[in-house]
This record gives sequence, C-alpha cells and structure tokens, in this order.
Amino acid sequence: MSTLLHTLFGRKEYRIDPKGRIPLSADYYSQLDVQGENKTLVVVRSSNGGFQYLEVFSLKEWKEKLEIIDRMDDDDDKEWLLVNYVGGALQVDLDGQNRIRLPKSWIDYAGINKDVVFIGAISTIRIWSKESLEKYEMIPKGAKDSIREKMNAARRKLLEERGNR
Repeated sequence: MSTLLHTLFGRKEYRIDPKGRIPLSADYYSQLDVQGENKTLVVVRSSNGGFQYLEVFSLKEWKEKLEIIDRMDDDDDKEWLLVNYVGGALQVDLDGQNRIRLPKSWIDYAGINKDVVFIGAISTIRIWSKESLEKYEMIPKGAKDSIREKMNAARRKLLEERGNR
C-alpha cells in the first residue's frame, strides 16, 4: 500500500529577493505540515541529467527518505547518498512571512538568478531556476509508449499491493 504522506503538485513561479528568500505558497505550506510552531523544512541539493535543483521535504517526508536510505545495502551507492545527499541536507525554518531563506552557495548550485519555479513532485517540492527548467523541459524524454508502459506497470503493482486485480 502507498505510504505517501502528502500529494504536492502544480507549478508556482516566484522571484527570489536579494536576501535569498522565496515565499512558500499557501498550497504547499499546508501540504508540508508547517503549521503553528512547526516551521521547519529540509532542503537538499539534487540533480537530473546534468541539471541541478533543490528539493524541499517536510520533516516527516525527510524521515521517510532517511529510513529508505538506511535500509539500503551497505555499498558505494549508499555511501554516496550518505555523504552527498544526507550529509549535505540543510534544515531551514520559515520566517514570519513563510519564506524559505537559502544560502548563496545553494542558490548558485541551482543556477538561480532571479526567477524560480516550484514544482510539486508528489512528496517534495523541487525548486528550479526558471532558465534551467525551461532548458530541461526542451529535452525529449523517453518515447511516450515507454512512459505509458512504465506507468501501467506501476499501476498494476499498486493495485496488487491493495489487493485489487
């Protein structure tokens, strides 16, 4: 059965301010469970196909991700994740106006100049520079039939786990 804690989706565009702050939309705010006193998120550096972006987790989702990594076999891949992904994670607190403040080195890592795009990615939010995301979206990905086959296989697996056939 699925263990998704949140279902983050959609796309929001913002402009980063000179202090490295980006507002967190109310839609994402409630889904990330940062209400009341709990205003802490985890941000990690990620990449895909040579494109770099930032990934934002709620504390619950981050603990779930850590549990998955901890259950991996002890090998070079797990060691890489521990050093580069887990070891590089940054805990951030939203300010009084529900903004995420990012260090300059992280802004530089993601290639952010002014415009950023938040992409809801089911259990996380990905923060892309607008320019990088536009380039990434122009790269043709797998054939549509291949994507359809992978989606259908994942659907069948989910239905089996739920006891539906």
